[in-house]
Amino acid sequence: MNQITKAIITATAFSLLLTGCDMFKKKDEGAEQKAATIEQIQAEKGKPAKVVKATTAEITDVRKFSGTIEGMQQTYALSKMSDPLAKIHVQVGSSVKKDQVLAEYLFTGDNTQYQQAQEQIALLEKATERMRELHAKGGISQQDMDTQEMQLKVAKMNLETVRRASKILAPAAGVVTELHFKEGQTPGIGVFCTIAKLDQVILKLNVTSKDIGFFKKGATATVDVGGEKVKGKVTLIPLAANSLTRFFPVEVTFPNKKKQLLPGMYVTAELDARNVKGIIVPIEAIVYRNGVNTVWTVTAEGKAKRKVVKLGVQTKGDVQILEGLEDGDQVMVEGQFRMNDGDKVLIIE
Repeated sequence: MNQITKAIITATAFSLLLTGCDMFKKKDEGAEQKAATIEQIQAEKGKPAKVVKATTAEITDVRKFSGTIEGMQQTYALSKMSDPLAKIHVQVGSSVKKDQVLAEYLFTGDNTQYQQAQEQIALLEKATERMRELHAKGGISQQDMDTQEMQLKVAKMNLETVRRASKILAPAAGVVTELHFKEGQTPGIGVFCTIAKLDQVILKLNVTSKDIGFFKKGATATVDVGGEKVKGKVTLIPLAANSLTRFFPVEVTFPNKKKQLLPGMYVTAELDARNVKGIIVPIEAIVYRNGVNTVWTVTAEGKAKRKVVKLGVQTKGDVQILEGLEDGDQVMVEGQFRMNDGDKVLIIE
């Protein structure tokens, strides 16, 4: 009885072992069949790829140049005395009018010319009034009267000169963009502050002889200020380079009503240098490998073909093809990295 039971158990275990092996074999065969099916699909229908047509179109050559912002009609208020500043009436950002008093000097024994000139005019005015009375009565000649009045006129002109020297005045209307001194300091002879008109500003660019040919008067330039695009125009292209720097000082003028662009800012402008016409494809179609630019195309027979191309003008989204493509060629923009020459291509939307 024991022997029969053992035989039955052994037979059952062996049967289960064979069944398990058969199941694993079927799974392996299913996996192989599935893998083969994927290869068959690609062989029969092609490798998937998204394509666009290369077209003849116009593209804008955008170049980047950096420089410093300056105020329009920028001028400088000058200090003409070596005395301390008693009072400063403006600060950076103040709007001023022409001849407005910006600062006054502290009164010292060395700057009494203004007071002396005032006293001299007071004396001359009294003398002139008396001589007018004498002239009216015939007591002095017309020539003597004219000489006296000329002396008074000259004295008043001298007073104005001394007055302008004893205070720091605005040379023009505008906005104070730089202030170099504080109250109590002695500015001496030199620049006290900078005044400029900020409704428009100038971007000054130092351009090399290699790039100066890209600039045309009236060309559009764009700067990004806090995420907002501000457009300006090229307004000055010099006919000669600076003799010291060897750069061409190009000027681009921007509207600035919001006062976004301030003097001293260093910004980068994108210049619409020129428009060129040629074969244009999306930038993602370019495959750069081993120092060579290529694109993958789809032939009339639906086969993948790799072509070496020469690039021209590039923008953020497109590129000009100088050599290697024809108008109407189907160019891959997705799926090209899985391709080999001669592969069948399944074009997808």
